[in-house]
Amino acid sequence: MRDLCIDTSVGANVAVVTDEGVYAVREANPRAHAERLAVLIERALTEAGLSPHAGTAGLDQVIVGTGPATFTGLRAGLITARVIATVAGVPLRGIPSLDILARNYLDGLAPDDEVVVVTDARRKEVYWARYRPLGPNDVECVEGPHVATPDSVANRFRDDELIFAGPACQLYPDALPTSQSTMDVQVDIASRIVRARLLSGGTEFSTEPLYLRRPDIHPGKGAR
Repeated sequence: MRDLCIDTSVGANVAVVTDEGVYAVREANPRAHAERLAVLIERALTEAGLSPHAGTAGLDQVIVGTGPATFTGLRAGLITARVIATVAGVPLRGIPSLDILARNYLDGLAPDDEVVVVTDARRKEVYWARYRPLGPNDVECVEGPHVATPDSVANRFRDDELIFAGPACQLYPDALPTSQSTMDVQVDIASRIVRARLLSGGTEFSTEPLYLRRPDIHPGKGAR
């Protein structure tokens, strides 16, 4: 097994998953995706004992987080993943980034717990989706993903006693209190999820980006 996992929805996260272990590196700076991503991929491949050039590393698949996230960061990850998969001649499989985070948090909860994952959408809003576990390696998205204000998300689930988790809890602790740590994205979990879905007969792994809204910068009405 040699899976390369890339997600740029929350910083830049890269992991190489092999039969020998997981080799993960990350860049927390949310504005350094394009500049740092190639370096991170080379480092992860080298630490895994593989060729630093993804095209000759003997990869089985490339897995990429599809958001939701801001336009610039998400695009950098998707383009990089597509190029690598093409050069390496391996499948490219997409997975929503919130699915990856959800499995991160559900690993530490009771088997029947549900979680509402929240990440920063800027403009004083959050991306959110509600999840329940689907076996030990997968998740089921019950509702979402959507973009909304922190208060509206809190009000929506006020009577459900659900657990909020994700980076946005740290940004909006009054609206989105949590008992979970705002852990870094463990992007290697994407490999677990995709392989679980393949084993269950899954064939849909869309790599279309989940932007949920227009870019922060776009042409004005008079632009052509």
